[in-house]
Amino acid sequence: MLKQKNFKKTAFAAAVGTFLAGATGVAPAQTATPADDGGTIQEVTVTAQKTSQFASKTPLSLSVLSGDDLKAAGAVNAVTLTELVPNVQIFNGSQGGTNISIRGVSSADNTEKGDPSASFNIDGVNLARPQSAGLAFYDLERVEVLRGPQGTLYGRNATAGAINLITNKPVDQFEGSAAVEFGNYHDVKFDGMLNTKIDDILSVRGAVSSSSHDGYLNSTQNFSNNFDDADSLSGRLQGLFKFTPNLTLLLSTDISTMKGAGPGSVPYTTFISASGAAQRTDTPSIEGYSNNKARGVSAELNANVGFGELTYQVAHRNLDLNEATADGDAVVGVVSAFSTIVASYAQISHELRLASTFGQWKTIAGLYYFNEQSSIDAIVHNYPHLGQLTFYQNPVLSRSKAAFGEATYSVDPDLHLTAGLRRTLDDKSRKGANEFGDPVFATNINDASVSYGQTTGKLGADYTLTKNTMLYASLSTGYKAGGFNDGTSASNPFLYYAPEHLTSVEVGTKGRFLNGRLQLNADVFAYDYKDLQLSTSVVDPVTGAVSSQTRNAAKASVTGVELEGKYALGSSGKINFSATYLDAHYDSYMPTPTANWSGRSLNTSPKATFGLGYTHKWNLDNGGTLSGHIGTNYTSSYVLSDVGNAVQFTQGAFHKSDANLSYSPAGYKWSVQAYIRNIENKTVLTYYAPAFAGFPATASMAPPRTAGLRLSTYF
Repeated sequence: MLKQKNFKKTAFAAAVGTFLAGATGVAPAQTATPADDGGTIQEVTVTAQKTSQFASKTPLSLSVLSGDDLKAAGAVNAVTLTELVPNVQIFNGSQGGTNISIRGVSSADNTEKGDPSASFNIDGVNLARPQSAGLAFYDLERVEVLRGPQGTLYGRNATAGAINLITNKPVDQFEGSAAVEFGNYHDVKFDGMLNTKIDDILSVRGAVSSSSHDGYLNSTQNFSNNFDDADSLSGRLQGLFKFTPNLTLLLSTDISTMKGAGPGSVPYTTFISASGAAQRTDTPSIEGYSNNKARGVSAELNANVGFGELTYQVAHRNLDLNEATADGDAVVGVVSAFSTIVASYAQISHELRLASTFGQWKTIAGLYYFNEQSSIDAIVHNYPHLGQLTFYQNPVLSRSKAAFGEATYSVDPDLHLTAGLRRTLDDKSRKGANEFGDPVFATNINDASVSYGQTTGKLGADYTLTKNTMLYASLSTGYKAGGFNDGTSASNPFLYYAPEHLTSVEVGTKGRFLNGRLQLNADVFAYDYKDLQLSTSVVDPVTGAVSSQTRNAAKASVTGVELEGKYALGSSGKINFSATYLDAHYDSYMPTPTANWSGRSLNTSPKATFGLGYTHKWNLDNGGTLSGHIGTNYTSSYVLSDVGNAVQFTQGAFHKSDANLSYSPAGYKWSVQAYIRNIENKTVLTYYAPAFAGFPATASMAPPRTAGLRLSTYF
């Protein structure tokens, strides 16, 4: 295993004093009328199990971030959750996708035939494409992160867990807000919201958000748009109809555009040999561009039908990609290679569910339907010796139908038993071709389809030890959809691969102590992870040719411990803390015929993380409020893999710290906040792409130090 010299295990930032904040504790930004919590940790209502209940009474591993938490952390996309939620690693991966790893369980295939391992949802609508995962981080009520397989209520592609973004809904009063932010790298952000009551039935809410900054990677050619930049604009409009107290309808529409150069990387040799600004400097073959658009419409009907709460949700979403990316460096006198992709994804989903309570029973049952159709036209231009490679796939289809149910029986007021089951039927297919040369001199046809049924479920129990303390245990299963490689059944003997399967055993506890001033969540878990879909070198039994194919090539074990907590120091200060231990390793895996990775770690699965935080609020004599927050986050080393060469690279242990200071005058009509993030300016490896066809291996990095000022007004 190679370990790079620029990353050494370090201690926590010195002299952070009493101001410390960790991954799960960010200071709340000021709102129009901040309430005095009386020195207690406030209860939070969640819908993680598709019914409303307190987070402290939800028997599963769950982290919740409020909208104010996200604002204070500067969270404008899913990647920010890495710093805020324990045992979660999120980063920009290949094909412009967002890779989500929870407890070491992840998926690196962001192509049209790949599927994520974590279910990403906005107001209950699952986003099938990881490229959409960061487009809705504005005007949020909260974000819920569920760790562990969620095979019953969330279905396929939830082996790692689920991330739920809950937007603020229309309310029956007039209110609004606006905020503008300025920072280094010419960072400019704006977000605004306007809510109004139309009549006794209808309330409407609109929200907009824009974000732009220069690229964090510098080009020696002084391009106008450097990679790792931002240029996005998003808007959402919602109408809430309250026909009666027992009948409501929520209509939503949203649109987002993402422009600029997009995510980028530098040669891996630059990453390991350079430091400072040079480490983020490259000579890319082209400037690069992205002109992507995501849009969606949805309707959710909720009705109290006497014997339960009936919910029907229908949603349609589109994602259009138009991108160009550099392949390797520009070389004088040589025509440089680059890639373009034009792709369109359209999905529609329906979910009907009924939640009921009768006697000692609480039940939820439902039906789910999902359909996605996509087309992809990807080209590698100026490919060495071939001139051009074209990957044209149309259509790519994915359909899923499911029936699910979960029931909880109260043996007595303190003991509850839960059982859940989901049956899923899946169909996937793809037609297309890989073409070589311009003009084309060779074509490989892609034509594959697969169908299968899967059953997942859950058994659980929770027990109320005291009024404010519960103990829970669960056995749950999940799976990630299977698929296919390039070719046909006649041309590729390794065409198909089956679903992944994960079985989890978990025991946890949640409690509130010291009259509500201390909140603690803790759990231990163990995974049996089978049929991992990983790239493997295989030998064609007829031709003897060696190729890399996705296979159900591995088995893994994952065990861990998680601890989260909050402690209120009176009404003025709060401490937040988290600690995790994770052992995620292969029980068996041979990426090449001569490499045995048994015992090796899974990608992006640090052994330990630790966060500790403190937030303080001062009430000033003039009626205003001053609040301060400073934080640090420790992550132990983790690996990223070059499977083709059977090499794992290590990102060494590191810590990051953040701080902010906010002021609001009497009346709380406006606020100003100064912030700094990644105080140490740590350079962190987030993605490794191996060398191929003469192109160098590349490295992607997390953002450098950023700082700025945010001005907000409320009306």
